[in-house]
Amino acid sequence: MTQTQTDRRLVADYISGDLRAFTTIVERHRARLLWVARRYGHNEDDAQDILQEALFKASCSLHTWRHESSLSTWLHRLVMNSGWDFRNHRRHLEVPSLDDGAVPHDINPLLASDPISRTEETLQLHQSLARLHPDQRRALWLIDIEGWTIGHVAEREGVRPGTIKSRRNRAREALRAELARECSTVTER
Repeated sequence: MTQTQTDRRLVADYISGDLRAFTTIVERHRARLLWVARRYGHNEDDAQDILQEALFKASCSLHTWRHESSLSTWLHRLVMNSGWDFRNHRRHLEVPSLDDGAVPHDINPLLASDPISRTEETLQLHQSLARLHPDQRRALWLIDIEGWTIGHVAEREGVRPGTIKSRRNRAREALRAELARECSTVTER
């Protein structure tokens, strides 16, 4: 049974009253949907809020899903719409002025996104990833970044799930060692 067929079955089960079916849908698609939500939020909390809003809308309107597109495409669109709503809502909020000293005390600078401060770390991570064996890098990327299941990646790569687990584990170990070496080099300078 293909994923599309099982998605259709899960939707039908949920509409019939099986709440576990929606849990299965969320588990299946959550990682990819969270990746989409992160494009619209400023931090992980924003992304989680966007995703939660989209999943709430999905739970209320799953009966409106037409099978013309895949369920993942429909869910993806809901997350994008929630992301746009989130951005537009934040745009209309009053921005405190730094000139009058009226900055709220509850603003947490640790939750703010600052892409420049992590540039060197990001570059080092990309270089370390590039040094991995292609099979290991692909397994790590597809599972940990794109959110695919081990079973799906194994099927896609034409190997057993144990092989994917092994490749991913070796990639993690190699990355850990590479980054530890780099950190020790930086502290010695």
